[in-house]
Amino acid sequence: MGFPGAWRFDPLSALIGALLALLGVGLLYAIRRPLQARYAALRGRLEQAGQRLRLAAESQYRQWLAEQLPHWIAWSALDPRLARCLIEPVLLPPPPYPSTQIQTLPPEDPVPLRPVLRATRRLFIYGPPGSGRTGALCYLIQEALAGRLDGQAPLPLYVRLPLIEPDPTASPEALLLRFLGRMVPLILRPRLEGMIQTALKDGNALLLLDELDEIPPPRQPEVIRWLGQLVEAYPELRIVVAGDHFPTQPLEGMGFVALPLAPWSRAQVERFLEGWAEATGIPLLDLRERSAAWRRDRIGRWRPADVAAALALGSARPGDPGLYDAILERLLQGITGKTALTMPGARLVLGRVALRLLEEERFQITLEDLEETIRQTLPELAASAARRQMDAAIEALTAPGRPIVPIDEEHGHFRHPLLQAYLAAWAIAQAGDPVPLARHLDDPRWEAVFTFYAALGPMIGIVERALSEPDDAFYTRLLRVAEWIAVASPQAPWRADGMAALARAFLKPGLPPALRRRLAEALVRTRDRGVPVLFHKALRHPDPEIRMAAVRGLGWLGQESDLPFLEQALSDPDPEVRRAAVTALGEHGTEPAMQRLVLLLLEAEEEIRILAAEALRNYPEGPQLLQEATEEADWRVRRAAAFALAGFREEWAKARLEALAREDREWLVRSAAQDALARWAAGREPAPPDLRPVVLEQLGWLIEWAVREGEGVGGGSARQSLYRALERGEPEVQRAALLTLARMGEADDLAAIRAVAFDPRVDALTRDLALRALEAIARRTGARVL
Repeated sequence: MGFPGAWRFDPLSALIGALLALLGVGLLYAIRRPLQARYAALRGRLEQAGQRLRLAAESQYRQWLAEQLPHWIAWSALDPRLARCLIEPVLLPPPPYPSTQIQTLPPEDPVPLRPVLRATRRLFIYGPPGSGRTGALCYLIQEALAGRLDGQAPLPLYVRLPLIEPDPTASPEALLLRFLGRMVPLILRPRLEGMIQTALKDGNALLLLDELDEIPPPRQPEVIRWLGQLVEAYPELRIVVAGDHFPTQPLEGMGFVALPLAPWSRAQVERFLEGWAEATGIPLLDLRERSAAWRRDRIGRWRPADVAAALALGSARPGDPGLYDAILERLLQGITGKTALTMPGARLVLGRVALRLLEEERFQITLEDLEETIRQTLPELAASAARRQMDAAIEALTAPGRPIVPIDEEHGHFRHPLLQAYLAAWAIAQAGDPVPLARHLDDPRWEAVFTFYAALGPMIGIVERALSEPDDAFYTRLLRVAEWIAVASPQAPWRADGMAALARAFLKPGLPPALRRRLAEALVRTRDRGVPVLFHKALRHPDPEIRMAAVRGLGWLGQESDLPFLEQALSDPDPEVRRAAVTALGEHGTEPAMQRLVLLLLEAEEEIRILAAEALRNYPEGPQLLQEATEEADWRVRRAAAFALAGFREEWAKARLEALAREDREWLVRSAAQDALARWAAGREPAPPDLRPVVLEQLGWLIEWAVREGEGVGGGSARQSLYRALERGEPEVQRAALLTLARMGEADDLAAIRAVAFDPRVDALTRDLALRALEAIARRTGARVL
């Protein structure tokens, strides 16, 4: 029985149910293959639809990136066509891989960015403001979007590090998504996460992190920690970080290679001129004529930001503080009359904000900063009734193409750090009180402010302090004083003290030759009338290294009145001074100097002939003269010309060398041409630098030396063997030790290396390598080398 409605077992119903179940199973089994096919087809269509959505999102994202590029290039506000003129950046290579085979100082020939990226997945590029850091990242975005990064088209992810907000509770990719989610258009945000996660997991992302040096110091450890977590989570991820004045040790510990951006040479400037001619339609010859005055600089190193701005403005000169005054005029053009702001008032507001941000070590400008500064500058806008005028003034400073670039409704930043530095210097000069400046003499963030201020205000107290307090081993303060002299008025009362200090340092015995050459360059750039006289006197100095540096200085000056002194140096008893004189004739850039080089090519001893031929490459007539030299009757002239032709990258040089290698009647000339052809080919496709990590226990030179000395390099003894090699090894062993320390040295190693770098008894090559090691370790650790 049971309660009404209770369940009872019914055998007949159970039997019928079982029969129906068996029938269903049999039917499904019979049609299993068509069902499987339909399921697979449906699943495939769903996956294809998802992939199409992802591809559509990625395509839209790439299109958005291409549209954003001009906004990330600061001087596009001067002329948007600048965004079409990005050229491949070049980097200064690291010291050579440790070896005892180094016989000459390796040239610091810049290396293009692409070969470096082929050699490492993690790169930190650094340089002062204006060196092209953001431009380098934008170049990589451009090439990635076009599929030109070694035939690949990775997904670029551009991140401005000062805007990252670290969250210890979030995953590293979540912070990345959070930042990019704020940047991209609304239509892309729902599909952004899947697109980026796929790119990260597939190894198809190219992460570009900008403005490392602009992160406020209290937040820097958090951002570095986030970067470390990202590297650990995605070890195959390609990352390029850009910044300056940041110790590289934390990044190197994550596997980053740190390399500085090289200033633009004549070759880079020429490539940029070609791009600018193509973008604007201005004939290349006209652009060359307009820029001829500043391109005559014989030292030939320019700041990319200055070159781009000068060409966009059409009249300014790179390196002149007046360039940034012209930039500001262009960016504020038309501001008067539209709001309560006048041009001087706008300058004052911007200058005060720029100075405040520097003093507070901030990157972002807040709306409160602007409002408060405008009220101080224009009291009539302080009243609540003037709210509309206040908003109009803020809009005038932050509109497209103006000095301040908005980030969101509450924040913005200055268009370029050099523009901010100029505005801060201008504000200090207007206030007439350099005290805020003097507090930051050794702060790299303020370096450009000092240089701009030297052209605007009195520096006497600042210069006295810079010259009276102890400098570092690299003469950093003194070289900065030289920069101030170069832009200051010729009547500045402090110039004489600065020039005297430069002259004393230049003549100091025992300096590493590379450091003395820097001092010679600094003297030349001051354009002081006493510099030629100093070099003339230095040619009579008993130290050949001082005579060599003086000879190079006369070449950079390029004055015809100095040619008799260079002629005298060609007969110097020291062969290195004679070689330096030939190089100086090549840098001189005048017709008489070129004629003297031709005479040396025809009549001098073999080594000088080769140097003269190579020096002729610096002259516009060089290609024709060297081609004619390959037809001279004297085989020694033809041979020297063949060596020099390897330095040209054009196809005509290859064709002429092939003809020499095949047809010349003298086998020594044919052999030289074949060698030059090999160097020509290597120059067309530069090899990536040797970025192998140094492992002490596996260094062949150290093992060989330790065995010879009866020591071992296992366990913890390798580093002690390295120190002993530096202390008592032969010169070639010392050099290998210095190259090793340049790659992996610590702050504790600086004293021993400094003793080698400044010891007059040590040969010049070893001292120069010691200088490089000092600079590399100081950069890595942030230590000051006294």
